[in-house]
This record gives sequence, structure tokens and C-alpha cells, in this order.
Amino acid sequence: MNWKQYKYFNQLFTEGETSAELLKCSFAQRAKEMNYIVENKKTVNKTELYDKFYQKEISEKFDQYNQFIEKYKFTDTNFDEKQFESLIKIEMNKEQILDENKSIKEISTLYFDSAKYLKKKSRIFEVILKILDITELPVDEHDQQYLYVLHCKNKIPKAIILCENDNQLRKERLNDIELWYAGGRNTAKLKYIIEPTIPFYYLCDWDNRGIEIYQDIKKNIFPSIEILVPQEPIKLLDIESEWKTKIDFSLFSEDAQKLLKKLIPKKWIEEESIKHKLLKR
Repeated sequence: MNWKQYKYFNQLFTEGETSAELLKCSFAQRAKEMNYIVENKKTVNKTELYDKFYQKEISEKFDQYNQFIEKYKFTDTNFDEKQFESLIKIEMNKEQILDENKSIKEISTLYFDSAKYLKKKSRIFEVILKILDITELPVDEHDQQYLYVLHCKNKIPKAIILCENDNQLRKERLNDIELWYAGGRNTAKLKYIIEPTIPFYYLCDWDNRGIEIYQDIKKNIFPSIEILVPQEPIKLLDIESEWKTKIDFSLFSEDAQKLLKKLIPKKWIEEESIKHKLLKR
């Protein structure tokens, strides 16, 4: 059950009536079959059997979750029971998590069964930060210190390509193109690198995130870098997240500007699909 459904059950207990929306919950359907509640058009009413049922099956969890919500002040949520239990375990293990400097992936794996479950800026991630009383968690997949480099076969590169994602670095070395990977948005480390004097490009998803990162790098770190413009065939995808990034067209070549105007507002290009002569192996 989710928190909204728990509140409906509690409202039934305190007021005797609640929304019939409760019946979308399988547990409520079972309660109806057991004659603990009865449906009345748009509402659900309790029977004389309900209070005992509520106190036995629901009240303890409701009170626990309600106190937890009030403690950490995250009333605008609809977490389900499994999420609440995971958050409560995180609170119990708070000192261990902090002492061992657990990363997002580690917490996600340990308490939510998937390394990819937790996403930055999600509501549950924000609550975890509140519980741990911190402002940020280590992000192990995007190392904050090291730049990853795939050196070219000929040892002396003719150009450098900085990649948003690490796909290209997992492939065979290029003959005379050096590949760099900083880790998505984690570009602060690039400020400690001398700007290359050879041709320097940025390879990325042509979407909000990729274009935003490119503009930041070109404005604030490497003025000479240019976005790598895909060559035909170009695979356009339907946009997943509405274009919101403010485009500074002065940072793009004429070809790049034309492609951006072709993409916005309904399309994007995935980095892994980009074809270019510099990437040929």
C-alpha cells in the first residue's frame, strides 16, 4: 500500500467514511469481502467490525509512517510501504552509512535492491539526504578526481575528443584520436588541465543535459572546444524530456546550429548512435 491509501484507512477509522478510491487497493478489496467496509457510490463506509480490523492490521504501520513523515517533514509524498521500510532501515543504519561513506549506488543496492534505483533530485533521494543530515552523497560512477583517457595507437594524437559517456572508451583504441571521459556533469576536474592545443571536440547526447554540459565547458573551462557534429546517417529520436536548456548559439558552429534547429523541440540524438570520421576504427 502507498501512503495515500494508509491515510484513507485512517480516515475511515476516525471519521467512518472515506473516498471510494481506496478500493483501488487490493487490501481494501479484501477488507470489503470480509465485511469490514462497505461501498456507497463515491464513498466507503466502515462497519462495526472495522475498528478492530484497523487496530490489528493497520494502525501500527500508519502511526510509524506518520511519525516518520512528521520527523523529516516530507508530507508531499506518496511512498509505498516498501519505500518506507527502506527509509526506516537507512535511519537505523545512519552512523554506519556515514562512517563507511556509502555511495548512491551502494545505498541503492543495499536498501532498494538495484544500483540504479536512486536518482539525484528524486523525492526519495532528497528524503535520504534529510535522514542522513547531509547535502550530498558520493557518486561512485562519476569519479570526482580522475580523468579517464584512452590513448591512441600512434601515441601522438591529432585530436582529442572529450566524451559525455564512456561508450567510446570501452571500444578499441583509435589510431590517432585520444578519448577523454570525465563523467557526465562532473567537469570541475577539467579546470586543472591545460587546454589542448590540437583540435579538441566534445561528444555528447544532443539533448538538454549534453548541450548544457557542452555550453558550460566551452564558456568556463575550454574556449577552444567544439561540439562534434554527427555526420550522416543521423538517427533522430523522439524527445524524452522537453527541451528547456537555453541555447547560446554563439557557442556552436554553423553546422551545429542548423542541427539544433532541426532537433528542437521534438527530437534528440543519442551519443552512442553518432557517426563521424574521427570515430572510425
